[in-house]
Amino acid sequence: MSSSPKSGESGESGESGEFHPLPVLLGPVWRDANVRSGPSLDSPVIRLLLPDAAVGHEAEGWSPGDEVVEDQHRDGVITSAIWFRLAIGGWSSAVNFEPETVAVVLADAAPSPVGSQAP
Repeated sequence: MSSSPKSGESGESGESGEFHPLPVLLGPVWRDANVRSGPSLDSPVIRLLLPDAAVGHEAEGWSPGDEVVEDQHRDGVITSAIWFRLAIGGWSSAVNFEPETVAVVLADAAPSPVGSQAP
């Protein structure tokens, strides 16, 4: 029985062709965070990031990948299928960064509706 790749998986790089370039500062991780070789929970862990308010992390862009549920954040459960490709190499789930920061980053990345104009 064969299985198809999960969202965000393809080839050795783990990139799906749905990569969205978005150089942005994500800030620090709020918890210990695995950095993986691709946007999938099945991808090998290549490094561990530790929380440190003085250490911000930069993304090169984002891609859809495996959904991750994190229930230890002080504001409640975080669920996301967005993964950031980090400038230091590797991929980290959006749940490892503050939800407010991720929301602003992704809102700024969203295309403007057709026909809309800036104020």
